[in-house]
Amino acid sequence: MAACRKARALLWFFALPIALPAQADFEDRLTFEEIQAILSTGIARRDPGKQALGWYKWAIFRETETINRDSAFQYLARSVDLFLTAKDTTAYHRVRAELATRLPERGKANEALRMQQEALDYFRKTQNRRLETLVLAQMARVYQMKGDTAQASALKKAFREKGLLLKDTLLLITVFMDDAARLQSEHNYRDAISLFFRILELSQQSHRNEFIALAEYNIGYLNELAKDYYMALRFLMRAERSISSAYDPLRRDIYRHLSSTYTSLDSLPNALQYARRYMELGDTLLNRDRVATSHRLAVQFSEKERSRQLEELTKEIAAVELSKRQQRDFFYALLLFFGAIILALFFMVRDYRHRLYTNRVIAEQNEKINHQTIRQLEDALRIESMQSMLEGQESERRRIAHDLHDSLGGLLAAAKIRLESLTGKVPVLGSNEEFGKIKSLLDDTIAETRQIARNLQPGTLHQFGLMKAIRDLTGRVRGDGVPAIDFQHFGNFTDIDHTVALNCYRIVQELLQNSLKHAQATEILVQLTRTDNELALLVEDNGVGYDPETTPKGMGTDNVAQRVQFIKGEINIQSARGLGTSTMVTVPLPGAQGFPG
Repeated sequence: MAACRKARALLWFFALPIALPAQADFEDRLTFEEIQAILSTGIARRDPGKQALGWYKWAIFRETETINRDSAFQYLARSVDLFLTAKDTTAYHRVRAELATRLPERGKANEALRMQQEALDYFRKTQNRRLETLVLAQMARVYQMKGDTAQASALKKAFREKGLLLKDTLLLITVFMDDAARLQSEHNYRDAISLFFRILELSQQSHRNEFIALAEYNIGYLNELAKDYYMALRFLMRAERSISSAYDPLRRDIYRHLSSTYTSLDSLPNALQYARRYMELGDTLLNRDRVATSHRLAVQFSEKERSRQLEELTKEIAAVELSKRQQRDFFYALLLFFGAIILALFFMVRDYRHRLYTNRVIAEQNEKINHQTIRQLEDALRIESMQSMLEGQESERRRIAHDLHDSLGGLLAAAKIRLESLTGKVPVLGSNEEFGKIKSLLDDTIAETRQIARNLQPGTLHQFGLMKAIRDLTGRVRGDGVPAIDFQHFGNFTDIDHTVALNCYRIVQELLQNSLKHAQATEILVQLTRTDNELALLVEDNGVGYDPETTPKGMGTDNVAQRVQFIKGEINIQSARGLGTSTMVTVPLPGAQGFPG
């Protein structure tokens, strides 16, 4: 069952992206550098459509290459918003329907179906049959995850029927793959093999190498399950030649099944070769298992090779003994003697090489463990130093805020009371222009003192949490001559750890101050988003921008970088001279992988 689920996942991974109508750059598989180039170009040209495509590609990259589904969800949501801004309605519904497939795992299956139904209605209204067919398949997946197998089966049937009616080669491949996965799950290997031969034919006609390799791999894999090892070997070898370097997960599975097929055929040298290739592509965390497997195969090969040599030698000696027993007795004894010496030398050399190999592996592992321990100690020391520094900063901020509020604020308030009482005693002062200016200046000083104290020690953060503190922060800087600030928030922020919340508040405060001081912007967007295991902060302006490679970093930028590093976050800055700045900070929350709980 696990193998079946894995095969079905591979089919969906290859099939779903191509079951869409061609849109510029949507189906291209891009590298990290190409994705960053699209984002930079979109920002430089102030092209929301280009930026939306870049965030979409970045989401797919994060999900397929790093298996980070939380980040992918966040970036897909950003892509949806930008496609809406660009008024690209088709792309908006397309990416929104794909975003909906990630909602059931967050307990929002009904919301996912509502979003997909809206996309389905739009594609039917615009008579976009291919996208309509895809959304039917996506809705079937959501119903399946929800546990409504009857509705899922009905939608799958409609998806297959529409795919066949369109007579589109790529959609036909998708339909046949879905049927083949169902047959495989029912252990009907022969019928599934027939369907994959049909998929292979269609893939060759449409020159889609990734589907050619996938079809050849599944034909080989299903023949292996059916115990037709020579046919399995033939198609697995073809798949190895067809696969490109962009699909290493599939290549690793090809290596694994080639190794198991060669083992079934007792071709241990080839089995060992492909086992090593499979292990080189495996996860580095499984390094010890990889070494153990390689060693086990090597030992099995050595034992069988030794047994084969001994058997051949025994047969040869027996043949000589039968034909020339009388004449070759002395030679026979001598031959046995030298055979024993050779065998002893063979074992000695093999054991010596084995000890060298084992010692080398142990030394490499010990060196890696030592380096890792040193890095962990260095990281712990750096984090401890950073924590002490940040705590010292916050302590000093609290002290200064307290002094401003209680000491200087009290003195200013007392001075104001004295001035107001003086007006009652000397009525003529009420009409004096200079006296009015002094009083107004004193009011401004009191307000500025309170503002500084609130910036130094945000009481709203302690009382009401991160979201309301940032809302209060953005609200305090509104006014004439100040850029329009738009604050958006998505998700629940009530259970965020106070240390994380305080550092996030300071990061937003510093980024907002940078935009206000240096950007010369007219609009600033501050966005706060919470997913299951991640918190995302976005500060974006339409100001003059800067070149991150050449512009020297100031104290504020270093402070932001230190706080992001302290809370184990990631920062992504997109900017160019004259074209605004966009800063995205993602922070793992307690429970997320890699978070220092």
